[in-house]
Amino acid sequence: MSFRSWVRGPGILMALVCAAGAFGCAAPQSKMRKDVEAMKAESTPEHLVASGDAYASVGDMTRAEQYFVAALRSGGEHDKLVRRLIAVCVSDSRYPVALDYADEYLRKHPADVDVRYAAATLRVAVGDDKRAREELARVFAARPDHAEGHYLLALVEKGGGDVMAADAQFRAYLTAAPDGEHAEVARANLMRSVP
Repeated sequence: MSFRSWVRGPGILMALVCAAGAFGCAAPQSKMRKDVEAMKAESTPEHLVASGDAYASVGDMTRAEQYFVAALRSGGEHDKLVRRLIAVCVSDSRYPVALDYADEYLRKHPADVDVRYAAATLRVAVGDDKRAREELARVFAARPDHAEGHYLLALVEKGGGDVMAADAQFRAYLTAAPDGEHAEVARANLMRSVP
C-alpha cells in the first residue's frame, strides 16, 4: 500500500482515532457526561458557599452574594446563609438589600433574635427609626438583657431628641454589660441629677 492510498484509506482514520485518544480527546458523549458531573459537583451547597466565601474574602461582595443565593436555592443551610448574605450586603453598603434578606428570613423564623437585631440596625441605617424601635421591642421581649439592642435604642432615642428615653436605654445597657464595648460612651451620656 502506497503512502497516498494509506492517507486516503482507513489507515489515516485509525491513526486519527489513536491520536485523539492519546491527546485526551474523548468522544462528545463522554466529555459531555464529565462536564455534567463536574457541574453537579460544583453546584453543591458546600461548594457554592466556599466560592462565596472566597469572593467575599477578596472584596467581591456582589459575586459572593450570587454564590450564597445559589447555595440557598440548592438546599444550603438557610439560617447560616442568610447571615452571610446580610454580612456581604452590609460590607458593600447595600443596606436595603440586606434588610430584604433579613425581612424575608424573619417571616419564616420570627423568633431569631440575632437576625431581628440585625434588621433593627439596618432599619436605623436606612432611616426607619420607628420600625427599628418595633424590631427592638421584639428583641427585648425575647431577651430583655440584650445589651447591644439597648445601646442601639439609646442612640436612636438620643438622635430623636428624647434624652429621657435615651438615658433609660443607656442605663439598661450598663446593667446588661457594665464592662461592655460601649460602656464608656454610655456612662458619658447618662443624665446627671440636678441639685
